[in-house]
Amino acid sequence: MKFLKIYSLFLFVALMGFASCDETEEAGEYDNWAARNVAFIDSIATVARANESGDWKVFLAYGMNDTLQWDNQYYVYCNVIRHGDGTESPGYSDTVLVNYRGRFIPTKTYPDGNIFDESYLGQLEPEVDVPQKLNLSGCVRGWTTAMMHMVKGKTRATGDVWRIYVPATLGYGSRTDVSGIPAYSTLIFDLNLVDFYPIGTPVPDDY
Repeated sequence: MKFLKIYSLFLFVALMGFASCDETEEAGEYDNWAARNVAFIDSIATVARANESGDWKVFLAYGMNDTLQWDNQYYVYCNVIRHGDGTESPGYSDTVLVNYRGRFIPTKTYPDGNIFDESYLGQLEPEVDVPQKLNLSGCVRGWTTAMMHMVKGKTRATGDVWRIYVPATLGYGSRTDVSGIPAYSTLIFDLNLVDFYPIGTPVPDDY
């Protein structure tokens, strides 16, 4: 797949870029974490902006002033893995049903990024995976921004599948989350939008 070629090339470049840091300071997995995460997002931004006419989308974070438009840390970078066959996207106050997997940036120990949370195991199988029910307004800003641009499918198995890159500024910022996500972490999510329901609309229990 085109996506896999681009992502593999990017990982190689990113890891080479981190190599100089690793050789001098990698006593711990998260040494120089803030600087490494900024460098990672800058690299992703370069790839995404160069391929916006293809399978990448770049969005200024929801609710952000457009005077920040030149700062990579206020954008969400989305690689479209599969285009959904629908046309409807959720709003800020909607409840979403989503399959997801979250990772950190690549490290020596975890070259694909350490998984910190996931709603399914193994390969994504939307036909059988049980999606998580989330209030979109209660999610981190980067996640919310991306999902408001995704479309649900005509069936539970045919919605958008994206890999999104959320800068720490649009995630948990300078605080360590209660779930153990380190401060200054870029969040990488594989997202599959299954369905959504407007505020006040009951969500069925048969997923």
